[in-house]
Amino acid sequence: MKATHHAFLRYVYFVLLTLALYASPTRAAETSPIPKMTVKVSLLSPYYPVVLRGAEVKALLGTADSKIRAIARHGNVLETIPFQIDKRDASGNYDLVRNVAGNPSVLGAVDECVFMTADAGERITLMPEQYAQQPAVGIALVDPKSGAQKWVYLLETKSAQYLPPSGKHHVAYDPLRDVIETNTYRIGFSSAQPFIVSSLQWHTGETNKWSPNVLDTMKIRHYGKLFGNIDFIRTQDDYLSRIAAVKEGPVRVIRRTINSVRVIGYLQSPSVTIDYVAYANGFQMDTTIDFPFPLGWFFSDIKTLTTIDWNDDPALPGLRIHGGDTPKGLAVDGHMTPEKERFNNVASQRFAVENAYGLLLVQLEMEKTLPVVARLTLQDDRTRPDAPENISGQYGNVGFLTTGWEKVGTSVHHLLFNALLLQKTTMEQGSGMLGRYPWKNP
Repeated sequence: MKATHHAFLRYVYFVLLTLALYASPTRAAETSPIPKMTVKVSLLSPYYPVVLRGAEVKALLGTADSKIRAIARHGNVLETIPFQIDKRDASGNYDLVRNVAGNPSVLGAVDECVFMTADAGERITLMPEQYAQQPAVGIALVDPKSGAQKWVYLLETKSAQYLPPSGKHHVAYDPLRDVIETNTYRIGFSSAQPFIVSSLQWHTGETNKWSPNVLDTMKIRHYGKLFGNIDFIRTQDDYLSRIAAVKEGPVRVIRRTINSVRVIGYLQSPSVTIDYVAYANGFQMDTTIDFPFPLGWFFSDIKTLTTIDWNDDPALPGLRIHGGDTPKGLAVDGHMTPEKERFNNVASQRFAVENAYGLLLVQLEMEKTLPVVARLTLQDDRTRPDAPENISGQYGNVGFLTTGWEKVGTSVHHLLFNALLLQKTTMEQGSGMLGRYPWKNP
C-alpha cells in the first residue's frame, strides 16, 4: 500500500511539473536559460554511461548530493532518470567508506555524476518556474556521426518538493550470491578469492533467462626469481582476498576487494586494491598497487599472466578469439596451431572473444610511466593442465602477459582492465567503443 501511495504521489508531481512547463508560457518566459555543456557521444545502442566530474557542472558544486537529480523530457512528460554521484578522495580513489557510512556530503570537484545516454530526452527551452532560481545544468548529448541531439538536466531539488529518484536500475548487485547483473550479462566471483571472476552468463533475450556459465575461471599467475636463483611461482590460490566495500547505484556498481599474495611462508605482499566498476554493457577492473620498495631488490625476471579460461562443454556455442592480425579470428577447439602460437608474440593490449551469445572485448590500460610491457597470450590445449582451475586443461585460455615488473620503483600505480560485454554488435562496433566506455572527458 505504501509503494502504491508513493507511486501515486510521483505521478501527481510529474503531471504538475509538466503542466508548469507547458501551460504557463508567460511565467516561464520570465526565467533565464540555464547553463549548458556539450558531450559528444554516440546515441545509438549499445548505450553509453556518461561520467561528469563535479568541476564540469560548476553550478552544482557544493550542493548536497541528496538534493541533486537528473531529469529528462520525454514527449510531454518530465521524468527523473537513473543517476548517481560517487565520491572520490584526495588521491583520486573512490571514497566508498564515506558512501557506505551515509555521512552527509556535498558535490566536490573530483566527485563523479553518472547517467546513461539511453535515458536522455528532448530539449527543455526554459525550466518551469519552480526551478528557475535553483542551480541547474543542461547537458546536450550530440552524436558525432549523425549530429542528433538529446538532453539531460541536472538540478537541485528543494526538500519541500517531491522529486523522488528514478526507480529504474541498469545494474544490480546480489550480496548473498556476490553477483552483478544487467540486462546483458551476469558475472559471479570466487568465494575463496573474491577478486577472481568465476562465472559469466549471457542474457538470452527472454525475461530472467540466462545462458549456462561459459567460463572455467579467471586466472592469475606470477613467475620470477627470488634472490636471483630461487624459482618463484604464485597463483590466485596464494592470495588472501576479501570484499572491503560495495557501492550500489542505478547506473553502476562499485565493488572493492583488498588483496595480498603470499611471498615467503606467512609473509604477505603489500595490499592490492581492486575495484570492479560495473555498467550495463561492461565493467572495469581498476587495480591500485602500492610498492613500498623496488621489486628489483628481491625479485628478477618477473612475469604476470592475467587470463580467462573457458568452459569446454561441447553443448556451448563455439568460440572465436580476435587479437593482433587475426581478422577472421581463431577458432577455439582445444588444440594449438602455428597461427595460435603466433598469437603469443603479438604486442597488443586488447583482445576479443565472441560466440553466439555475445561479444567480450578486453583492453589493458597502463600508465605511460610504468616500465611494464604487455603482450597477448593464448593457450588452447585440453591436454595441458593449468591448476588451479575448475576444468582440467586449457580451452581458449587468453589474456595478457606483462613483464618488466622488477623495474618498477616505489610508488602507487594503476592498471585498468576495461571489459565490454555486447550483444547484437559487430567486432567493428565493439572495437570502436573499447577504451571509450564509459564516456568521460579526457
